[in-house]
Amino acid sequence: MLRSDFMGTLCALLFIVANAYYPAKVITRQFLGQSKEIAQFFQSYLKLHILLNLLGLWVLFFHGHYADERNIILQMSFLVTIWLCVVGGMMYFKRPYKFYREMKLVHSQQLMFYIWIVLIIWGHSIL
Repeated sequence: MLRSDFMGTLCALLFIVANAYYPAKVITRQFLGQSKEIAQFFQSYLKLHILLNLLGLWVLFFHGHYADERNIILQMSFLVTIWLCVVGGMMYFKRPYKFYREMKLVHSQQLMFYIWIVLIIWGHSIL
């Protein structure tokens, strides 16, 4: 179905642009340091990161709904995506504050990102 393929591609692009935030921040900090202008840019990019991830999640709902085939791996990647978005939103609004540190620790782990990517690729390669 063309609509599902288009939504899948759109979803991938949204997640790629949104999640380039962290590597871009690390690379910039390493090569350019931390200035007021850079901090302001990444504060704006953080809002874009959140917005694009939420938009990507919304598109993902439709992509998954209209997809002709499903499997358990893709469903697991869908749950991980929802979890990452919810925890990211909770981190942004610092609610509940007493768990902020734990949420940030788990949400920003590279291992979690790798698990998410592996599940997406593995789930789509099974189809």
